[in-house]
Amino acid sequence: MRLVIQGFICALLVTMSSGAPVIAQNQSTPSATPGAMLEPQTLTAEHLAELDAYIATMLEKTQIPGAAVAIVQNGQVIYENGFGVHEVDQPEPVTPETPETPETLMMIGSVTKSMTATMAATLVDAGRLRWDTPVVDLPPGFAVADPDLTQAMIVRNAFCACTGLPQRDADFILNSDNYTPESLIASVAAFPLAAPLGKLFQYSNQMFAIGGYAATAAASGETDDLYDAYVRVMGEQLLAPLGMTRSTFSLEEVEASGDYAGSHGRELSGAYVPVALDDEDSFVRAVAPAGALWSSAAEMAHYVQMELGRGIAPDGTRVISEENLGVTWQPQVAVPAPPAAESEGLPPELIAMGQGYALGWLTGDYFGQRLLTHSGGTFGFVSQIALLPDADFGIVVLTNGVGAEVFTLAVQFRAFELLYDQPATGDPAITAAIDATTAQTAAIQVMLGTIDPESMTPYLGDYTSDTLGDVTVALQDGALILDVGEFQSELQPILDESGAVSAYLMSDPPLAGQVAVMFTVIDGLPVLNVIDPTTGEQYPFTFATEISAATPAP
Repeated sequence: MRLVIQGFICALLVTMSSGAPVIAQNQSTPSATPGAMLEPQTLTAEHLAELDAYIATMLEKTQIPGAAVAIVQNGQVIYENGFGVHEVDQPEPVTPETPETPETLMMIGSVTKSMTATMAATLVDAGRLRWDTPVVDLPPGFAVADPDLTQAMIVRNAFCACTGLPQRDADFILNSDNYTPESLIASVAAFPLAAPLGKLFQYSNQMFAIGGYAATAAASGETDDLYDAYVRVMGEQLLAPLGMTRSTFSLEEVEASGDYAGSHGRELSGAYVPVALDDEDSFVRAVAPAGALWSSAAEMAHYVQMELGRGIAPDGTRVISEENLGVTWQPQVAVPAPPAAESEGLPPELIAMGQGYALGWLTGDYFGQRLLTHSGGTFGFVSQIALLPDADFGIVVLTNGVGAEVFTLAVQFRAFELLYDQPATGDPAITAAIDATTAQTAAIQVMLGTIDPESMTPYLGDYTSDTLGDVTVALQDGALILDVGEFQSELQPILDESGAVSAYLMSDPPLAGQVAVMFTVIDGLPVLNVIDPTTGEQYPFTFATEISAATPAP
């Protein structure tokens, strides 16, 4: 669930922030080195101390407020540590789990996806669901734009990012306060289809969430309160059997826990600033099965142990059959290769990381070794999970800062290098990514203009969209403010080479630097266009009500 990743990493991410999966490459990508040439070694205390120092250095380089990392090898949690702080300018540290204290909770974003698919797989084991159950038979009101596809789509398809539904994150990000499972299910009927079923990788948070609610309906028989039913079924089928007792979908429970990290967005200057957790909660709750879980590195390590243990929990309980776990690992669609210009010069192991999409997993390889990964991102948290099943090795990286993908990938690949006794060859690419982000931040500063209140006065007022609801544009103390209901942001003009305004950029978190707005006039009335940074699609808002240029600050 991610929106925009700055700098060099843009070429590597098919974003969601949400946490869309990292790296796009087709299934013919050759490995850098034959897998038979790699032999995993048992990581020693010296290896882990080296990794510890590397993580601390990378955290300082990237200025991310905090991070938590856990590693599983040969069925055991061999490493777990916290770095940095809960919140910028606050002393509370991110803590590992100890006998005296729990570990810091963070939001994991789209890493939730594989867990939702795994929950569905446990229901298949129990005979309460089939992978080929038609989605239309489960949550009421489900339909897509093509009636034949509506009837043909099965539960397995809902998790494959291959239904033809396009990525439409703006639909719920800018309208999350009004989203319920029922309205989410109804919304996709209006989405134009991008491709036939199974033919094109299209990352849809809405469709994945619908899959989670479909499994929930099959498990509980409830369709009146799908959100609460989903939370309960996830607890019963997955979280409780894995001993993930602190992992939760409830912000109230997180805040009551006493040890949780704050969310951090970035200002246009690049500085990290807190994002209200209520904003985070509204955003992810809208598509909860696709990315709303809070967890810790320690508890996510339990999940990694189960995955690497082919369905067996750390306490020896079988949570899922090896057969149906294997279904969730099986690629369903090829992920297209990035343009040659974007992949030129990238380490081959980075490119080979993503070749296909399974059920909540990106599939690829590391020097010929089978690799399963997924990233997760929200307004102010970024996570990464990676499994090398044949080496019995897995890692989880959680952070509390937007744009932390460079950090999470750096930690993942350094751990892999230590596992296979390889030199630290990835740092030049990581350094280039950090430098590119810094350069892009500086370039944006140069492009920023100043608001001309007189020229903007005709565009002040209330606007409405059938898709995204209502927004207001106002002048407050000389600043142009866009209020979308869920949050508001100052709009700053971006100038082209001639000095003319080309667009207006949101400058306040949670979407600072990520969403642009353009104003036009059609038939004598202002039109506001919100530009989705992931797809480039424009969402038009029509003028509804004029307001005074002297609107007071709230």
